[in-house]
Amino acid sequence: MHAWLPSLDGMVPALERGVRVAEIGCGVGFSTLLMAKAFPKSEIIGYDFHASSVKQANAHSAAHGMAGRVRFETMAAKDIQDRDFDLVTMFDCLHDMGDPRGCAVHIRTMLKPDGRWMLVEPIAGDTPASAIGNPVSRLYYNASTMICVPTALVQEVGEALGAQAGEAKLTEVLTGAGFSHVRRATESPFNMVLEARP
Repeated sequence: MHAWLPSLDGMVPALERGVRVAEIGCGVGFSTLLMAKAFPKSEIIGYDFHASSVKQANAHSAAHGMAGRVRFETMAAKDIQDRDFDLVTMFDCLHDMGDPRGCAVHIRTMLKPDGRWMLVEPIAGDTPASAIGNPVSRLYYNASTMICVPTALVQEVGEALGAQAGEAKLTEVLTGAGFSHVRRATESPFNMVLEARP
């Protein structure tokens, strides 16, 4: 994450000054708490639909002395009512959602006019043929078949992007949701980071 946020032009200074951040799919809260620790002037809220994970996130927040400074809420992405975020982050979870397009549309409504969405997804080629030579992609395809695709299929809408959606497919989802600017901000051997702006 320390390399990902700086890949969004001007975002680190903004976080240092203090902005509103939503992390969707926060799980047990570790990435949310890392951001809160690094940027104490920013308001950071973690959302996850899994109540047990949110309970653990609140416990971790208290254990690290951040209770009251970081908020965690049990909520599905499309049910979030908070608005005017400068930054929305999602780490490895859009592809697990049954309605990724609906989620993207909703995130667009959550952002300020100049806000940004940092979407971190597994590194992937745009076609199976382009990924076949990469051992990481082969591993992700197997994991996607067993975990990500079934998880998405049993949810509302049931569109399964899978762990290997690729940049072209993700960009199509984001631009279809009203984001006019989408770029690959950075990547690692395991993840790609997309920046989406309204």
